[in-house]
Amino acid sequence: MIKRLSATAIAGAFAMIAFAPAASADPKTTTIPLTCNNGQTLEAAFNGNGDFTPGHVVGSTQTFVIQSLQATATFTPTGGDPVVVQQLDTSKPHVHGDLVTCHFDFVRETATGSFHGVGTSVVFITPAS
Repeated sequence: MIKRLSATAIAGAFAMIAFAPAASADPKTTTIPLTCNNGQTLEAAFNGNGDFTPGHVVGSTQTFVIQSLQATATFTPTGGDPVVVQQLDTSKPHVHGDLVTCHFDFVRETATGSFHGVGTSVVFITPAS
């Protein structure tokens, strides 16, 4: 569960949904707040769990397409010490598009502890504005 949550949260890092209300209510969706070097602050939502799973920018029709990802996922069990559960440093072989660098740092509370994801992703956001 923790590995799946961390993979989904980090890959889907991206950290996005232009979802209709029904889709954004999907409990499997992971949303991640991002601050990008183009001045945008946005929230992305991801339904998959791959390193390059595209997401949707919440509240728009834009898609968040990951080209590279550097991230660390840490889980702290209730009353326990933090444990790094995943570290990613990956990129596509041929990055393309109008690239934007986005940073994320978020915490999700669970019934068994807290999950912390932090990192940077290079993406392109479609459709281009």
